[in-house]
Amino acid sequence: MKSMASHELKARRMAEKLQLSPEEIDRRKAYLGIAPDDARAVSSLESYVRDRAPEFVDRLHERILLFPDAAAILEKAHAQSWLKARHAEYFVELVSGVYDMDYVLNRLAVGITHQEIGLGPEWVQASFGLFLEWILQCSRQDPSSPLAKNPVLMEVLSKLTLFDSGLVMDSYFMAEREKAEVLSRVFDTNAEVVWILDGQGRIRHANRTTRTLTGYSPEEIVARPVPEFFLPSEDRPSPRLADLEESAAREGHWQGELVVRRKDGSGVTVWATLNLLGEEKGQGTILEFRDRTAEKKTEQDLVAKTADLVRSNRDLEQFAYVASHDLQEPLRMVTSYTQLLARRYKGQLSAEADEFIGFAVDGAVRMQALINALLAYSRVDSRGKPLVVCDMNAVLDHALDNLRLALEESGASIVRGDLPRVMGDPVQLMQLLQNLVGNAVKFRAKDRPPVVEIAAQKEGDLWRIHVSDNGIGIDSQYFDRIFVIFQRLHTKEEYPGTGIGLAMCKRIVERHGGTIDVSSTFGSGSTFTFTLREAGEGQNASPPDA
Repeated sequence: MKSMASHELKARRMAEKLQLSPEEIDRRKAYLGIAPDDARAVSSLESYVRDRAPEFVDRLHERILLFPDAAAILEKAHAQSWLKARHAEYFVELVSGVYDMDYVLNRLAVGITHQEIGLGPEWVQASFGLFLEWILQCSRQDPSSPLAKNPVLMEVLSKLTLFDSGLVMDSYFMAEREKAEVLSRVFDTNAEVVWILDGQGRIRHANRTTRTLTGYSPEEIVARPVPEFFLPSEDRPSPRLADLEESAAREGHWQGELVVRRKDGSGVTVWATLNLLGEEKGQGTILEFRDRTAEKKTEQDLVAKTADLVRSNRDLEQFAYVASHDLQEPLRMVTSYTQLLARRYKGQLSAEADEFIGFAVDGAVRMQALINALLAYSRVDSRGKPLVVCDMNAVLDHALDNLRLALEESGASIVRGDLPRVMGDPVQLMQLLQNLVGNAVKFRAKDRPPVVEIAAQKEGDLWRIHVSDNGIGIDSQYFDRIFVIFQRLHTKEEYPGTGIGLAMCKRIVERHGGTIDVSSTFGSGSTFTFTLREAGEGQNASPPDA
């Protein structure tokens, strides 16, 4: 429960709003015929009521708990013990004989408390009625009671309960009014249009955002059937309100696109939500909607740009494939004849001519390798096979077998952990591991034999596969650059290659829905990590050369 200080502060504000000045209090007493002598006389009941108040409050709460809705309110608010104590104090104060401003504020606080926890005004009236019934019964059973000796006190008590109930009810309904005002402000300042419909689908309330979106003032559309404002969309006729209500009753609410008619006759596409006001159809609905024009245009632009991007990528892939494929035949002729020149005329011409022929042969061979790499790069998406279950241990075996000569010549050591079964294209995954292990061997340190470690780590439904080496490492400023096609960190004289290998790795991993990154300490080695999706249970793996 909230603190007493909080309730007292609210009661003071409430008194100001109700204009309950001392003069107004005296006026109310006069209307009810409560005289100063009455106040003094009723104070003779104070000790009598105080001694018996707990008994009365127990009876009052027994009555309240007979009603499931009221019992649920007290249980939900965890308020019963607190409210019992407040009720006992309340009825003792009723016969205190002092009815000043503090007394009035106390009564207002009671009304606020009842409103906050959800006990309706009928319980205020019931408690007063039960109190009078109880105290009259006590006086009949006890001839020595003050009330039995002075029956006029019963009339005074009746006046005081009317005075009290008036204060409590005033504060209760003022609190309800303030709550309604807050809800009204929220309703009117809502960024979305909100229409409250009756059971026949007529608009009963509309917030001020209605004018901003539709051009209609709330007053112009009240009492009009909401279907008047529904327009057909490009692909659907105007919706039937009954269908939307049926969906809301079935699903808990309805959501979707609507086209709403503006005052100028044009339509605006909105995203709408419809909720039923009651448990069943026919009891009214709340329709909320917001302008979706800009959002829809953004979606359409995104779809168009995505289509353009797909088409552009397809054209680029086709261009790369055709260009590299069509270059193969003339390049083979150039390579063949330059090699023939080198074999047939080496030593017969000048030393300078031999050098020129050597340059031509070397350039043709490198161009052949570059075109082959570019052709393979362009085929990652266009010629990739469907993803199947792959045993990465078998895939690694195949990659290492292809690298056997390079591994033997470099004296490389391979340290491998158990690798998982994943979903993938076995040929492309073999190319991926072959490129990464091959790079580890190529970029080895001069002062130590290469050591390459391949391991895997589970992360949710993904596997993170690491390829680590003890080679020359990579400066962190180049981490992003190394995955870009044709980007080289070293000259071809230092480390021969096409500059496509890591770009190929990135494209293969992304085709599999994964990511690839690198961590490295310059001079101490690198670790390349890529992710692949875990294979399902009970599926057979395909061989790498499938």
